[in-house]
Amino acid sequence: MGERRGSRKRVAVGVGGRLTWSQIGFLGGMVMPVIALFIIIRVIPILVVLLMSFTNFSLHRPLVKFLPYQNFLRMFDDPNFITAFVNSTEFVLIAVPAEILLGLAFAVFLNRKVKFESLYETLYFLPYIVPMVPSAIIWKWIYAPGTYGLANYLLDQMGLPRVGWLSTPQISLLAVIGIHVWKQLGFFVIVFLVGLKNIPASYREAALVDGATPWQVTRNVDVPLLKPVILFGVVMATLWAWSAFTEVYIMSQGTDISTGAEIQVMVTRIYSEGFLYFKMGYASAISFALFCVSLIFVAFQFRLLRTEPV
Repeated sequence: MGERRGSRKRVAVGVGGRLTWSQIGFLGGMVMPVIALFIIIRVIPILVVLLMSFTNFSLHRPLVKFLPYQNFLRMFDDPNFITAFVNSTEFVLIAVPAEILLGLAFAVFLNRKVKFESLYETLYFLPYIVPMVPSAIIWKWIYAPGTYGLANYLLDQMGLPRVGWLSTPQISLLAVIGIHVWKQLGFFVIVFLVGLKNIPASYREAALVDGATPWQVTRNVDVPLLKPVILFGVVMATLWAWSAFTEVYIMSQGTDISTGAEIQVMVTRIYSEGFLYFKMGYASAISFALFCVSLIFVAFQFRLLRTEPV
């Protein structure tokens, strides 16, 4: 009986607990398509963009010339790129904290067994599932000049001065950031709420028994235990903020901002250089710079919010 069990085990995992060649082939056949798809979709485009960034490749030029560093040096002398980089940095520094703090605040509120919790969750999450293009068009009407737009109409009704939401450079970028935060906020509310519901209630009950206030429970119990989820949210918010495009593009079309230069960001600069001016080499250099900056930000966030082993 024992010999029969041992033989079955050897057949299942091979001699000495090692996988047999047939098992290795089966696992390879299951994993290789996924790896190949990842390489085709992710790795190869990055390598192609990196290669193109060292050339003067253009759709108007049949010959390609190798440029070791000229495209990257050009970025420092390009006022449009500098404006886009500053705007993107401002976009990230404002949008990410707003999304994380508001998302965490709403999640804590919903986690306290409020009435109509499902209704609130739906209202928070609804903007996230609405496509960005119709959302931006709606907000474009809200920001319309005069009293045609809802925002200025409400300000006028309250006796406050009207605001040039899309004609004042100092305000127009903040208005676009507001659209981005409104659009993505529901995602973080749901993610943080799920994380809070997975925290054992006994931890909060023990803190309350020790005399902690609800605010102290949130600060000293919920937030530390939610740190891995917060890290995930911060990374996702950062990547989405750096890659913002649709809301900026829609809001800069047909408005008082004729060229959209005041609110352009890195991705809109890539679009303009590559698909309007057909300078694919320079656009690739900006793309690779955006990739490196995003990677630095994410690495810093991992270092700042890393969780200590228990």
